[in-house]
Amino acid sequence: MRVMLDTNILISGMVFIGPERRLLELLREGHTLLVNDYLLAEAREVLARKFPGKELVLDQILESLAIKMLPLPPAGKVREAAQRLRDPKDAVVVASALAACPDIFVSGDKDLHTPEVLALVQVSTTREALALLKKK
Repeated sequence: MRVMLDTNILISGMVFIGPERRLLELLREGHTLLVNDYLLAEAREVLARKFPGKELVLDQILESLAIKMLPLPPAGKVREAAQRLRDPKDAVVVASALAACPDIFVSGDKDLHTPEVLALVQVSTTREALALLKKK
């Protein structure tokens, strides 16, 4: 399956033991992680700010997974997504998910689990994604 993770899921899986870590482990079992430069830059910035020294772990995790690098979404699509979001900073992530059409898009951001966002793209919780990946 083609899976896209919001930054909060990726970082939680790297830093904490829990369902997000299990999700990263399951991705090693024949699934593809969809990422783009925005998501990677955001992850590096958050890691450097909140978990100094963990930035190197990101590279190790990425090397252990099948990765597909995606182009950044067009600016028009980002503006379109921003109109439906409470937090405009999420627009690039939502537009990226729309453009990528992943089998599963996972986010822990409650702002992405609203009817407005769900009208654009299906957003799964970590637990929902784990259930879907275990079925495959």
